[in-house]
Amino acid sequence: MSSTTAPTYKTRNWPAYNEALKRRGSLTIWFDPEMNWDAAPSGRRGRQQTYSDTAIQTCLTMKVLFGMALRQTTGFVESLLRLVGLDWTVPDFSTLSRRQKTLAFSIPYRCSKGPLHLLIDSTGIKVEGEGEWHARKHGGPKRRVWRKIHLGIDEETLEIRAVEITGSHIGDGERRSATGSSASRTCCPTCWTRSAGD
Repeated sequence: MSSTTAPTYKTRNWPAYNEALKRRGSLTIWFDPEMNWDAAPSGRRGRQQTYSDTAIQTCLTMKVLFGMALRQTTGFVESLLRLVGLDWTVPDFSTLSRRQKTLAFSIPYRCSKGPLHLLIDSTGIKVEGEGEWHARKHGGPKRRVWRKIHLGIDEETLEIRAVEITGSHIGDGERRSATGSSASRTCCPTCWTRSAGD
């Protein structure tokens, strides 16, 4: 049986190709001027908070997204606010460090209006534990620990709607038959049970 050769493509629309490559590096960050940046009075005695949880969460999101330290995050957010013309003050690094320990936030999600069709797939995660470090340091048998992360992706929006971490012996078929015990790990309480056909 003869092997088929893969088709070759030649780029002919160089201007559009270059523009598409440039758009990959495009960055747009929106700040809603109506956002509650300053903290509302709590009604309790003592010093009131200066910044709202939304302001702290915005700064910490930038920190994680761009992999910056807290002081760099403060400067980055200050420059963004200056570029968009907002005269808001930015929390300093000590405020961010202190507030991130007790920050209560919720990740917004959109529940589906009709039946939810999930595409379920999994991938392996290697766990680096004390056993492997001990084996490298002192020799001896090397023990590998694997876990599986199962993802449920909305077929229509391609959003991750359910996440479950199990042992390496659990397959996707077994997770599909999961019951409501998995619902606490989903972004929407009904996601995983809907995928199971309940």
